[in-house]
Amino acid sequence: MGSCSSLVYTNENCIGCNKCINVCPAMGACTSKDQEDGNRRIEVNGNFCVACGACMDACVHDARAFYDDTERFFEDLKKGEQISLLIAPAFLANYPDEYGAVLGGLKKLGVRRIISVSFHFS
Repeated sequence: MGSCSSLVYTNENCIGCNKCINVCPAMGACTSKDQEDGNRRIEVNGNFCVACGACMDACVHDARAFYDDTERFFEDLKKGEQISLLIAPAFLANYPDEYGAVLGGLKKLGVRRIISVSFHFS
């Protein structure tokens, strides 16, 4: 992935319905593009996308997908890369029994900082 690529991308299922644009909290992350065949397609701009997943939840056409960078994450940790993580509050809510062990294990593997964040969009 290049420097402006996003973990989230548009696949071939997109019909340009704009549902993702309507829910995207990052201004400019989802943009409508005219295609050569006359159809519209919503593209993800990695310079603005925060990979929150709102577009994935809103899309009824399964036109959003993501690049799984798990292997790269662990390779980078092994190389000594300085990695900080942002953890959504839902992680604790969904995994209350595993939360501490997972975060402790990540720290032992070399994660520099773990920051819990919370976003509320109305």
